[in-house]
Amino acid sequence: MDNRIWEKNLTAMEKWYPEFADIIRETEVKEEDSQVFSEVSGDGEVIFRVQKAGRMLFLGGRRNARQPVKMWMKRLGEIHKYAPVFLFGIGSGAYLKALVGQTEESVNVVVYEPSFRIFQQLLSAVDLVEIIENRPIAFIVEGINEGEFEPVMNQVLAVQNMEFLIEEIHPNYQVFYGEEIVGKVRILHRKVQEIMIGYNSSQLFQGSLAQNIFYNLKYICEGYHTKQLAKAVQGGKTAVLVAAGPSLDKNIHELKKAKNRAFILAVDTAVGPLVRNGIMPDAFVTIDPHKDLELIEAPEAEKIPVIAPGTARTALIEHQEGKKIFYFDSYALPAHIYLINGKVMPGASSGGSVACSGFSVLFKLGFQTIILVGQDLAYTNNKSHADGTFQEKMPQEDTSGMIMVKGNYEEQVPTLRNLRVYLEWFEMYIAGMKREHDVRVINATEGGAYIEGTELMALRDAIAQNCQEEMDYSDRIAQMEPDLTDAERKKAVEYLHSVPKQFQEIKEYADQMKFIYHKLEKISKKRDISEKACRKQLRKIKKLSKKCQEHPPAFQLVDVTMSGAEFVLLSEYYYEEENTAKELQETARKGMVYSDVLGRCAELLKEMAKEPLLSIQ
Repeated sequence: MDNRIWEKNLTAMEKWYPEFADIIRETEVKEEDSQVFSEVSGDGEVIFRVQKAGRMLFLGGRRNARQPVKMWMKRLGEIHKYAPVFLFGIGSGAYLKALVGQTEESVNVVVYEPSFRIFQQLLSAVDLVEIIENRPIAFIVEGINEGEFEPVMNQVLAVQNMEFLIEEIHPNYQVFYGEEIVGKVRILHRKVQEIMIGYNSSQLFQGSLAQNIFYNLKYICEGYHTKQLAKAVQGGKTAVLVAAGPSLDKNIHELKKAKNRAFILAVDTAVGPLVRNGIMPDAFVTIDPHKDLELIEAPEAEKIPVIAPGTARTALIEHQEGKKIFYFDSYALPAHIYLINGKVMPGASSGGSVACSGFSVLFKLGFQTIILVGQDLAYTNNKSHADGTFQEKMPQEDTSGMIMVKGNYEEQVPTLRNLRVYLEWFEMYIAGMKREHDVRVINATEGGAYIEGTELMALRDAIAQNCQEEMDYSDRIAQMEPDLTDAERKKAVEYLHSVPKQFQEIKEYADQMKFIYHKLEKISKKRDISEKACRKQLRKIKKLSKKCQEHPPAFQLVDVTMSGAEFVLLSEYYYEEENTAKELQETARKGMVYSDVLGRCAELLKEMAKEPLLSIQ
C-alpha cells in the first residue's frame, strides 16, 4: 500500500464525506477469499488483477487499457448536465476518471463497489484527488455503507431526469460480483418503475393521452383508416416522405415537380415550410399528443388530409377539414370498434418519431419506391430543423458535445441520442422490409446522417427518374368511402356508451383489492404469521386482478398509468429470498398504494370519458 496516495485520497474525500473517510480508515479487510494486485498495462495505465475462488480476472485491458475507456465514453455520447449516472464497479478508476473529466459538475455520479478490497486497492494505488475534491461523488461500498444505496438513489433520481439516466457495469465484475450487482441493479430498476408509475399516473390525470383518445373516437367512428387509403392510392408507384430536417431548405423547391407524380406525405412539422413554398402535400402524418397547432397553421393547410393514431392531439385533428385517416397504435379502445364488427383496424410501426411512423405508413400503403427528403437525423449546418418550422430562420446551435455519426455527404455529422435511435430504427426497418419485399428507398436528403440500406441521390434526379406517371392523389383521397356501414357504426357507438360503466367496475374491484391488502397488512403484524391466511388473501387479490381485466380496452388505459399491471408488487412476495414479516408488510403497503391509484385512475377516466363518448350519436 502506498500510504501517501492513500492519505491524499482520504483527505480529499473528507471535504465531502468526513465520516465515510474515517470509516474506511478503521475498516479491516474481511474478504479472505480474494486478492487484488496493481499492474501496469501495455499502454502505461494502472489496472487491477483480481484472484478469487481459484480464478483470475483483469479489471482493465492488459495490453491496451485506454482504448476501451475511450470507446465507452463515445458510446455514452453527450451526457446531459443533470443526468444521474450509476457505475456498478469502480475497478482502477479509469472509467470514473473519464466520466468526471467529460461531464459537468451538475451530473450526479453514484459508484457502487461490491468489494472493499478493490476499493482499498484503488485508494492506495491511484491518485483520485482531483476528481474527489471537485465533485461530491457518492461512493457506496459493500461492507462499509451499502445501506446508503437506497437513500442516495432516492435523492438522485426524479421524474425530471429519468430520460437521462445512465447505468453501467464495469467489465468483468459480473463474473465475481454478479449477485451483489444484480441486487443493487434490481433496487434501481424498482425505483425507476415506481417513479414512472407516478409520472404516468400524473400524465394521464392531466388528460392528454386518454382525453385525445376519447375525443378522437367520434372521428374514428367515421370509418377512415390507412387500409382504405391504400386502396385509394393503388397504382401509385412512388411516394415522397418529407421531414423537417435542416437540409430541407436546400431542395424544398424541387418538390413542386413531384406534385401529382408521387404521393407526397409530410410530417406535421414540415407542413408549414411546404405550404409557404407553394407545395400542398397529399396528406400529413402526426403522432404527438401535444403537437403545437401553430406548426400546421398555414394558408389552406387545414384542407390537407391527416393520418394519425388515436392518441394524436384532438385539437389538431379537429382543425383539419380534410379526411381524418387513422391507424392502430397499440391502444385497444379505437381498434375495438372495428373488432366488434368483425373488422381489423390496420396498424403502423413506430420508431418513436413521426417520420418513422410516416415511413411505415408509406410501406404499408404499397409504394415500390420511397424517397426521403429532409430526413437529416442530425444537425446539418448545426441547425435542428428547416427554416419556417419553429422559427422563420432557425438558429445555429452549439454541437461540440454531440454524438458523431456517418454523414451522407460529410465524413461525420453531429446528432443527439434520440435521433440516433431513430436512425437505427430506419436501418432496422429498411433491412426487414427489403428481406421480404422489393422496395427501393432513396435518400434525397442533401445533408444529414447516412441511413444504411438507402440509395443517395439528389432530389431532382430522384424525381426525374421515378415520378413519371400522373395521378391526382388528393382527388382519390377525397373520394374515399367510410369502412363502417351505418349499422356497424351504430354498434360501435353503443359500445362506446358502455365504456364509462366499465371504468366504474374497475374502480369497484380496485377498492376491494385495497381492502384485502389492508387485511394482509394486519396478518403480517401478528406474532405468528399464517402462511395459509396469506395465500388466501393473495388468491382473492389475483381473482380481483383478473376481474379488472375483463374489459381489456378500458383496463389498458388504466394500465398505462400503472407501468405493468400484472401485479409486480405481488411477485415481490413470492420471489424474495426471505419471506420475512417486514417484506410482507412492504408488499401490503405497496399493494394498498397500487390499488388506491388504480381506483382513482379508473374513477377519473370514467368522468373524463362521459362527455366525449356519450355525446357520440
